[in-house]
Amino acid sequence: MRTRRAKREEKSPARGDQTRQRLLEAGIEAFAQFGPEEVGIRRLAAAAGVNSAALSYYFGGKEGYYRAVLRFLIDTVGRSIREAAEAAEESFRRQPDSNTARQLLCQFMRTVVTVVLTNPHAEAAAAIIWRELLRPSSGFPIVYERMIRPVHDVITELTTGAMGTDRDDPQVILLAHILWGQAAIFRLGFHVLRRRLKWRGRRLSKEWVERIAATVEEMVARLFSWDTSGGTKRSRSRALLA
Repeated sequence: MRTRRAKREEKSPARGDQTRQRLLEAGIEAFAQFGPEEVGIRRLAAAAGVNSAALSYYFGGKEGYYRAVLRFLIDTVGRSIREAAEAAEESFRRQPDSNTARQLLCQFMRTVVTVVLTNPHAEAAAAIIWRELLRPSSGFPIVYERMIRPVHDVITELTTGAMGTDRDDPQVILLAHILWGQAAIFRLGFHVLRRRLKWRGRRLSKEWVERIAATVEEMVARLFSWDTSGGTKRSRSRALLA
């Protein structure tokens, strides 16, 4: 049964949209901190400044609310990454040679690292996604299909193009997974790095973001370069798959 407040908001779409937006934003921090199993309806509603009935009205309950928060989070944090992935794939389709694939892969990895280090919701996203990777819930298909797989797919495609191999080769997928991890670890392991480098605060300067992104880009470039030591010419990435 709808509450009087919910009925009023139904008559006022703008106000209803604002409440839904407030719920989604509040849900990000709540689910990041406590997880979907540990946090209750009342705490979620209190964090958003609404009554418990609003969660059922807008999302059909806590599980529906959690899935909506995941979609909102992925759309918010992942939009620029998805756009970069689509642009890289389109560029590679226009010019499908190994040199282009290497360049696009370097650029894409730089973009991913920059986003995970600078997006305001990236830390909360990492906490939620990490929990889903370790203890998959009903939200895992959303995380996998809408955030992880698109990134994994474009890295795999560009790795395949750079090496001239079959994209279904398990070893190529393994290498793509390693590269994906190189970007992910700077968000998931951020506080380890912060402690090792004795940083203060929870945000990086533009100079450090650039330095980290450039380091990852250089690592990828070297991986797909040619090793001519010993009088032979061999791809370093291919050596990993031998």
